[in-house]
Amino acid sequence: MSQSSPEVAQIEKLLKVAFDNHATELRLSGGVPPMLRIGEQLRQLKIQPVSAEIVASLIRAVMPDGADRQKFSFTCSHGPIDASVVEVSGTEVLVLQRGSSEAAAADDDLALELDIQDDSNDKPNASGKSADEEFAMPEEAGGTIMIDKLLTAAVKGGVSDIHITVGLPPVFRQDGGMKPQKTKVLTADDTNSLMKSITPERCQAELAEMGGTDFGFAFGDMARFRVSVFKQRGTIAMVLRQIPNTMLTPEQLGVPEVCKRMVTRPRGLFLVTGPTGSGKSTTLASLINMINEEYDHHIITIEDPIEFYHHSKKATVNQREVGTDVTSFSEALKRALRQDPDVILVGELRDLETIEAAISAAETGHVVFGTLHTSSAQGTVNRIIDAFPTNQQEQIRTQLSTTIIGVVSQALLKKIGGGRVAAYEILVVTPAIGNLIRENKTFRINSAIQTGTKLGMQLLDDHLFRLWKEKKVAEEEVMYKAQQPDDLMKRIADAKKGIFENEEEIARRAQREMRQR
Repeated sequence: MSQSSPEVAQIEKLLKVAFDNHATELRLSGGVPPMLRIGEQLRQLKIQPVSAEIVASLIRAVMPDGADRQKFSFTCSHGPIDASVVEVSGTEVLVLQRGSSEAAAADDDLALELDIQDDSNDKPNASGKSADEEFAMPEEAGGTIMIDKLLTAAVKGGVSDIHITVGLPPVFRQDGGMKPQKTKVLTADDTNSLMKSITPERCQAELAEMGGTDFGFAFGDMARFRVSVFKQRGTIAMVLRQIPNTMLTPEQLGVPEVCKRMVTRPRGLFLVTGPTGSGKSTTLASLINMINEEYDHHIITIEDPIEFYHHSKKATVNQREVGTDVTSFSEALKRALRQDPDVILVGELRDLETIEAAISAAETGHVVFGTLHTSSAQGTVNRIIDAFPTNQQEQIRTQLSTTIIGVVSQALLKKIGGGRVAAYEILVVTPAIGNLIRENKTFRINSAIQTGTKLGMQLLDDHLFRLWKEKKVAEEEVMYKAQQPDDLMKRIADAKKGIFENEEEIARRAQREMRQR
């Protein structure tokens, strides 16, 4: 670090102001004046805002070559200084503190501490003025600094979702459970400040007009987050879902091998279904990434918002965000047919027009991926058919019987010992199952899945039973996710007595049931 550079001199001047006012932290962020932490509060210096370019030059001046941006040190006239650089909504924030001590090091083990402005009485500072007289903290800038600690804690703790609601502290969903953080209870001003710190202006306008909005953003290179902002009881609430930057393979996720074979067919409709939070997006992203790495295809994704970023590898990938790049899923699907795609991913088949466009795209020689919030393969087929008017359902059954490749319905369960594991129901659409769809005999699909185990098919309850038998998931958890809990309960009770049915017996029983119907 150059001790004589103007950037270092500027930082030393700001650090002197910070330490003279008993601040424990100095933060520099593009677009706002420097901010100091005094006690439990963040306050803004009454000077001109610092530009993002100046912050970048200050970072370059103090950060040693090859240092970790998230934690490094340097020495100046005030002694050793600990520093870190955090990127929030595309803006770099330089955080400076006095050099580490044993007490400071132990602070990392304390509960998450939010930089939320406290309205308690201010104490006079060293200059004799109150903090309110000397500093002012704007709401938007405060939110920016608050959110970075939340997001960092979520990434480091393997948190899947962050819940922000007035009247509660921030709540983390971890391994499927909800865990309130040991911080202050959030006020309406707090949640509004947090919202403004990360929400684009167009989404803030949509929130004001519609009462809710969704978007995605990158938290530096640590992770991406999908955000849903909404109004409740006249206040702002948010749920932020973490989307890891590291793309897992289908094998790492436990996705059955038959799914890889289905999605590499030249055409057809492949559906991944399940309730919210069951891992549908992660499964689809993994399969898309596999195609991207192994095939010279053109992949188009249509999402709201974009979750996983796919960088072109062997394939060429274009990702379109509804509301930013295109007005709707159905419009994007219609346009995609003129864009020479091999694979089209539709984030959600949420209306009749989108479902119709997806089936047409699959008919015309493309592989179309889609998601639905259905909990079984049989229910998925019925849901698609029932979305159409009665006078069109016969035609749709015929179209669906020839275009649908397969359905994966999944559930996410708490794993014994920590973490989570997915359970899958797999339907591979054979000519026989296509006939069931066309002839309106979808009630036989579950029996057909049981007779098709050699083709890789399985019912969700069969997979749940195996997870219990392998001692990966507790009995209560598999019962909670079961499609037929009474049948699964009997099967588990028999297994405890040493009575097991093998796959051939199950298949024979399923064939008998099909003949009786």
